[in-house]
Amino acid sequence: MIRIVYISRINLLSGRTNVYNTVKTCEAINSQEDFSAEIITTDFDRESASFCERMGIHRPFDITCLGVTDTSSPRSGRSWQELIMLIKANFYLSKYLFLRRREFDIVYFRDESLFIAAIMSRFCLRKKFFFEIHSVLSRWYRQMMNVLSVRFAGGVLAISTGLKRYYEAHNSNILVSLCSAAEDSWFDYSKNKDTFRKELGLPLDAFLVGYIGVVGINPNNDYYELDDILRSLAFLPKEIKYVVAGELNNNADWLRKIASDLDVLDRIIILPWLERKDVPKYLQAFDINLIPKRKKDLVGDSPAKMFPALASLRPIVAGHAECIEEVLTDGLDAIIVEDNKPEGWAGAIVKIYENKELAHRISSKAFETKHKYTWEKRGIAISEFIRKTITTR
Repeated sequence: MIRIVYISRINLLSGRTNVYNTVKTCEAINSQEDFSAEIITTDFDRESASFCERMGIHRPFDITCLGVTDTSSPRSGRSWQELIMLIKANFYLSKYLFLRRREFDIVYFRDESLFIAAIMSRFCLRKKFFFEIHSVLSRWYRQMMNVLSVRFAGGVLAISTGLKRYYEAHNSNILVSLCSAAEDSWFDYSKNKDTFRKELGLPLDAFLVGYIGVVGINPNNDYYELDDILRSLAFLPKEIKYVVAGELNNNADWLRKIASDLDVLDRIIILPWLERKDVPKYLQAFDINLIPKRKKDLVGDSPAKMFPALASLRPIVAGHAECIEEVLTDGLDAIIVEDNKPEGWAGAIVKIYENKELAHRISSKAFETKHKYTWEKRGIAISEFIRKTITTR
């Protein structure tokens, strides 16, 4: 039996993608023969009884909450607060791992700020650790933690081929494993588009193009190109409306201002942040699901929103970026914009708007593509990678 502890700082109440991907990855590994996996989070125990249901966990596993950090604190994000959290998280995780050193074989993590605890487990406890790399970070000190984690890891899981190429200079033992999959149990294929719209209060007589995800600035000081899609409305029929779901604390005001300046405020619908289990209803209510790229187009950005969109049986229009086209193929299971500008988005959207046969064909192909990316397949790939690494190195 290979015993894995997945160390993290996740907040069990958070619906953010990193929490979902963390727990589903742990579930997928824990489901493999001769593997056991558990999560140790430095955050508090918050409604853990309902956590499995909200995250779509079908095979529960152990989650231990140390209660020493609070990622939901209003002070979170400030430099001094982040430093305190980093010190506390690594100290208490190191202590916990030391006291339980005979109860695990492998440390696994994706949060670069926990690299001190991981390196301690390697050099003091003689345990291998595996690091799941998700990004190249713009802040130098966070990127330094990324690089150190990669360099000292027994193995690295990269969520895109671009990240594998970028970090190979620091560690040659890297597996590409995309970071997400659709949660099939959340989709209801017995209902049609109008039924979902009535339930959600969306207009029945409009052609809806929709985006669900981060609306404001993200931790890498970057935005998704939602404004280019908004500006594309000027080139599209008035029947087409743009739905953006994911607003927190008025962080979509920048889009409202653009819409007002363009005189298309009546053609944009902005919705608050959604519970993850409610996302499929909206995906199935839209006529087109949108997957924009980030403005900075940094190495490794692999939008997790691609995977539930594949399961929606609705056509996808996506930005032109290597990380997106690693999953989606233009003209097969999606329409990829030729140019990441308003005119490019308008041209791609109108292809679907004017051609129902094309919309049906790429929707069906997207559903086939979905089967390539499942949590079960990810769990198999990661467990085989870990087994091979620890038996040959």
